[in-house]
Amino acid sequence: MTLDSRLATVVDAARSKKAFRIRLVDVKDIASFTDVFAFMSGGSDRQNRAIAEAIEDALKLADERPISREGEANGNWVLLDYGNLVVHVMDEETRRHYNLEGLWSAGHELELPAETHPASDARP
Repeated sequence: MTLDSRLATVVDAARSKKAFRIRLVDVKDIASFTDVFAFMSGGSDRQNRAIAEAIEDALKLADERPISREGEANGNWVLLDYGNLVVHVMDEETRRHYNLEGLWSAGHELELPAETHPASDARP
């Protein structure tokens, strides 16, 4: 699975659980430990865990497993580390407090894949 297809999978899985404020930031030129950060928010600890689980399940279908997972017990910030991709699922308070996006603002924001809609949602 290429990084691009992996990112599309992450975004689709996050959207399936109603994640919001999804951002992808390419940091390969400024970070030595990863290529891309995925940032997203959920409305509760329970939703954050559901988003992270959906992402992990979707990537498992492509034989991708995280190197590590952190924060599932508390749920206000769940981190999935896939090596060249690190996924952060946070509640809004935690996201504002740590401001990781500000810390990595020298990175290049990537365009999100278009939303896919099931065939039953197709409109004439």
